[in-house]
Amino acid sequence: MISNLAFQTKARTVDHLGREQIADCPTAISEIWKNAFDAYAKNVALDIYDGNEPTAVISDDGHGMNRREFEERWLVVGTESKATVDHTPFLDRNGLRLRARQGQKGIGRLSCANLGPVLLLVSKRRSQPFVAALLDWRLFENPFINLGDVYIPVTEFEKKEELLSILPELGQGLAQNVTGGEDDLRKARLTAAWRAYDQLYETEHATGVTNRLGPPSEEILSTITSISFGERHLAQWPVWSGDSDHGTALMVARINYDLRVELDETVADSSARAARERFFETLSSFVDPFLDPTERGSAASQLEFSYFVRAWDGPTPRLIVGSEKQFDRRLLDGMEHQLVGTVDSGGVFTGRVKAFGKWVTEPCVIDPPKDLAIPRRADTEVGPFELYIASMEFQASNTTLPRMEFQRFQELAERYSGFMMFRDGLRVLPYGRTDNDFFEIESRRSKNAGREFWNHRQMFGRLAIRRDANSNLKDKAGREGLLDNRAAKTLKVLVSNILRLSARRYFGSDSDIREEVLPQIKASNKAEKASEARNKLRQRQRREFRTKLQTASTELPRFNKEVEAFAQSLSIRSENEIGAAQQQLEIFREKTSDLRLPGAPKSLGPLEETYSAYRDNMRTTTALLTAIATDLDEQIERISPAQPRVLLERQIARNAAQIHHRIQQWKRSIDALQRGEFERIRELINYRNKHFHNEASPLLARFDRGELTYSATSKLLDKMKEDTDLENSEIFGPYVGALESLKESIDLQHLASFGMEELSDLRVELERLNSLAQLGIAVEIVGHELQAYDDIIGSALRRLPDEVRNSKAVQDIEFGYDGLTDQLRFLSPLRLAGQRIQRWITGAEIGDYLSEFFKLNLAKNKITLDVSAKFRSLRIYDQQSRLYPVFINLLNNSIYWVGTASEGERRILIDVIGDEVVISDSGPGVDPEDVGSLFSLFFTKKARGGRGVGLYLARANLAAGGHRIRYEPAVAEMPLKGANFLISFRGVEFDGR
Repeated sequence: MISNLAFQTKARTVDHLGREQIADCPTAISEIWKNAFDAYAKNVALDIYDGNEPTAVISDDGHGMNRREFEERWLVVGTESKATVDHTPFLDRNGLRLRARQGQKGIGRLSCANLGPVLLLVSKRRSQPFVAALLDWRLFENPFINLGDVYIPVTEFEKKEELLSILPELGQGLAQNVTGGEDDLRKARLTAAWRAYDQLYETEHATGVTNRLGPPSEEILSTITSISFGERHLAQWPVWSGDSDHGTALMVARINYDLRVELDETVADSSARAARERFFETLSSFVDPFLDPTERGSAASQLEFSYFVRAWDGPTPRLIVGSEKQFDRRLLDGMEHQLVGTVDSGGVFTGRVKAFGKWVTEPCVIDPPKDLAIPRRADTEVGPFELYIASMEFQASNTTLPRMEFQRFQELAERYSGFMMFRDGLRVLPYGRTDNDFFEIESRRSKNAGREFWNHRQMFGRLAIRRDANSNLKDKAGREGLLDNRAAKTLKVLVSNILRLSARRYFGSDSDIREEVLPQIKASNKAEKASEARNKLRQRQRREFRTKLQTASTELPRFNKEVEAFAQSLSIRSENEIGAAQQQLEIFREKTSDLRLPGAPKSLGPLEETYSAYRDNMRTTTALLTAIATDLDEQIERISPAQPRVLLERQIARNAAQIHHRIQQWKRSIDALQRGEFERIRELINYRNKHFHNEASPLLARFDRGELTYSATSKLLDKMKEDTDLENSEIFGPYVGALESLKESIDLQHLASFGMEELSDLRVELERLNSLAQLGIAVEIVGHELQAYDDIIGSALRRLPDEVRNSKAVQDIEFGYDGLTDQLRFLSPLRLAGQRIQRWITGAEIGDYLSEFFKLNLAKNKITLDVSAKFRSLRIYDQQSRLYPVFINLLNNSIYWVGTASEGERRILIDVIGDEVVISDSGPGVDPEDVGSLFSLFFTKKARGGRGVGLYLARANLAAGGHRIRYEPAVAEMPLKGANFLISFRGVEFDGR
């Protein structure tokens, strides 16, 4: 006899499909968020509240449910609406575009059980009453209860304020799933079932367990009576706050460990830290961050879906994960390696490649493996999909990125790296998590890390599929990846092939591009690192100089008054007063040493005037101390002390004490710096000692799981050891070298400063010489025309009648013409015509010419030009066009600087001292620090109109005739106390001899 029988479903089936099916807490949250997405929510949030019994609430502003929908859909496992292609009605879309469904099997709601055992569901449709239901998922853990015996208490209410008053009644209805209620038969079944389950629990936990819970039935009843949902927990739900009139809230009590650890981010427990990291890793990119914001018309690029996870400390929220706390594609645009394109239905990748910071001009085309048969049947084909991958070099020495960008991308990779998968804009799990290697990225890398290149930890990437184009790529029931069908297998092979070939063509150690550009990049980065070090040193020096200059500029004037007052009152009347006077002078000298500044930067900018005033004050200080020392010596000699040796011994003792005091100051500074540096190096060494072990441990874990062979693990460890050793040598090698240099008494500070300033000078000089080179090229280009003009002018001058040629005007024209052609010859090797005439030139001619040439300027600036009889009587055999510009340049400088004086004598004198001609003025003179640079090309201290070439050309002109020029800084023997330039003329005759 044949009987027709039906499946009998135990309540535990729900537990199998829900709590036990979903991999972990964040995966469960993502499933609930996808349900909110399918309900056309614009916003979904998970709020975790602290308190005596922490509570979690997932709320959204989707279209919500009424009572009928809750009973006929939410309470029906495997709802047909999830499997059919019906579209959500227009009014339920809340003004949003049509969305591709994320749910497929109708069991995502059961993942709520993974968050905590007690669930209060509250939902509301537009213009309809609220619906509320209370569940305890532990009811479905009892293996002795049939699913039909579990009743879920459901109610409707109109106003939100009614919910909390209804909650006890819902609790009573839920408790009847343990106590049995009024139905005697059901009560008997439930009573027997819970008795059996409690006994089973007691048997399983009879021994070896401390702090165990009570029997399941008692735990459930205890929880129901202590439910503490309140207004606080619903305050963020848009329906409750009045921002929306539709949506759903899922309130969870007795939340699990993964949610509890989010309430206190300071907990250092390793398991809590791991849970927080996995939570963030899973939910941080729930919405595809790689969508191109410039791509218009794409439904995925206009999802209009925001998500948040917040932890509440009393009234204060802390954002853990959310749309506002995730990266987007724009942040990755600057990465040096990128692979962007699409794979068509035939498995061919077409796209663009950026390698080492430059886009490859040719399109990248990668065919599928020849031994792969692309499935074409409707139920097995993969369909087209998109790829986007961005990465960078693993070592800073190899990167084309600026150091700050490299560090920024490293920090970004620590939080968001991975190769993810998205369907219609939402994350498909578990792809992109560190424990998932579906595309065998790490497996290939373990065989040859350099060749395979791609690395989960330093790559950002995604594979984008669509439900309509890739319908055969379906999720497993537990959302732990794709169903292992032929389409998924083909996808894996296609993507793995693209990653493998792109690494070998463009990025890895086998690529021609890497071999070509890497040496240049390494050299550039090494130079950049040195440049950064120089800039850091320069900034520190400028900062110290600026601080010391401000301090010294403030103190020096007061100090000079004090020194001057002491100088005026210095009077030694007896031998007993000598020691005190000497001690005060030594104090002044020590103070002066403290006020001296290190070498000034080449370019002072706005500090130029302050520094000039400082130098004037310091020269005054030095002069005062010299005068005091001289006066003190004279007074001591006048007194003629009876015991001079005793005085000297006292002076030695004072000087030794002062030296000891300064050494102790340096010692304290050195001790503090050494202690700080010792601690820093100790911590660095401890970190580097652990670094290799920390990096290697995951490899052993993968070996233990069978993911790596012994040979592959060994090779990867060798490569890791080599890389770590290289990093350590780059860190500690230079440090040891610096210490060895200090041991040899090599002044690293001076060496670095000198090299830095020298490099700066060379760069400036290079720029200026480049400008000169451009000028030379310009002169060379017009050389032919200049040659022609020179011939025309020279010929015309020679054809002039003698009476005209001997006139003063024509002689001036010839002089100017000769000077012009000489300067052109200096700038460019042109063979200019014109005879270079040498003759005896007297000082009287030069003096008269200069007086006439500068007559207006001298009168305007009220300056007197004197030419001594000695100078007027000398004569020099040379070219007029060579000598006159020298005197013109020198007098032009003197007029400028004498004219800056607001008071005092304004005079310029040309005279003879010994065998040298002197051009002397009453101006401010040249600062001692600048004397060495006076004749350098482009050196000038003029605030306006100065180009810094006059003195350089003057010396060059004189040198061409065998003459020499110098500046005399000692003014004591000079005619005037300003600037004094002395010229030694070859073959000069004085007094006509």
